[in-house]
Amino acid sequence: MSSALAFYDHICWGTSTAVHDILERAASIASKRYGASDPVSELLARELAEYWGGKVVSLSEADLPVDQLFEVLTAAREQACASDEFTAMGRSWLTDAMAMFCKEVETATKPPQRTVPK
Repeated sequence: MSSALAFYDHICWGTSTAVHDILERAASIASKRYGASDPVSELLARELAEYWGGKVVSLSEADLPVDQLFEVLTAAREQACASDEFTAMGRSWLTDAMAMFCKEVETATKPPQRTVPK
């Protein structure tokens, strides 16, 4: 069964086990870095507690510190990559789809670039 992480119109599909693993790692990292009452920690802990196979985990919330979300997702992905807990297909998901998803979240942390006519 597949599940997904969603950040506004960006969606990262993966197996339910892989998405749960990243969500669990991200929730733990966020709690350690920012404390349990931080908005990112609270969102991830809530989504982890309500997780089921097949769920699309929404990480889109108004006033969420997106830079912290990016840091936590990236750290969770890197931690998962360093572990021996993923199959070859799972490692491919981490280095391709999940890496792209992290990049899309990172893009949301940057102000839009304006082009000025010459």
